[in-house]
Amino acid sequence: MEEPERWRRRPRGWPIGLALLQVFIALAVSGVRQVPVTGVQLGLLVAGPLALLLLRRWPVVASSATGLINLAYLVLGFPFPPIIPSTFAAIASPFARARREAHRRYQVEERRRRREQEKREAADERVRIARELHDVLAHSLSLINVRASVALEVMDVQPQEIRPALQAIKEASRDGLAEVRSVLASLHSTEAPRSPTPDLSRLDDLIQQAEAAGLKVEAETLGRRPSLPATVELSAYRIIQEALTNVMRHSSARTATLVIQYADRAVTVGVADPGPASPKPEGHEGGHGLIGIQERAASVGGVATARPDGRGGFEVMAVFPR
Repeated sequence: MEEPERWRRRPRGWPIGLALLQVFIALAVSGVRQVPVTGVQLGLLVAGPLALLLLRRWPVVASSATGLINLAYLVLGFPFPPIIPSTFAAIASPFARARREAHRRYQVEERRRRREQEKREAADERVRIARELHDVLAHSLSLINVRASVALEVMDVQPQEIRPALQAIKEASRDGLAEVRSVLASLHSTEAPRSPTPDLSRLDDLIQQAEAAGLKVEAETLGRRPSLPATVELSAYRIIQEALTNVMRHSSARTATLVIQYADRAVTVGVADPGPASPKPEGHEGGHGLIGIQERAASVGGVATARPDGRGGFEVMAVFPR
């Protein structure tokens, strides 16, 4: 650990200086009282501080030894003032050492906490990027798949429909690539996003993309759109995008209803389709789109549900606090 290493490099000669200080005080007291300083007195004045050299390894032994030496000094009748420095050091040093140890443990714990926090933040960032890429790619590829299927179906009987289908595929792939580049650019903190962060002001573009893929979206907005945090705007947009993508991928319905309600304390978005659900291809396994919807809402303090409506259709609803 860095802090203990620094302490170990710190000079340990202060007990010698303490011994010289006590000798100086004894000589001064002797001069004032006109009493000679004996060899025993000098020996005890030096021995007490030198015992404190053992503080680092055996703090209790060092403090006890200094205390006993100073007690013997007083029992022999020598004046008290010269031993004040070593007495104070013997009492204060263990407490100071304990405080340093507590500070060292605190620093170790703080470093550990910061490392764990950095790991959690990195994991959260990976989840966020994975969720963004999933939503962008799933939506774009669904649009491409639907339009390509339409082009194949009408190739022989309605060749005039080929051009609009290819144009829609081109636009979907272009927009998808732009959003993927923007998400990947966010990995580099010094690089600005390549495209604006999607928000509810771009719903018309999202609806046009869905309708270009053959899904008729009936949109209704209740209330006046307030100023919302960017994270809430993005989450609401992505949930609507995922819900519309799921209709195109998993429902036989060619219509969907989108409702956005702005209330005083909450914003509610809902997407529903009349169904029924499309047959699942053999070997198809469920994805993580519905789980991602719930995670997105929860990440900004909201809540989301995705369930059958009981009449053959499916509905997705999310509520975000304002």
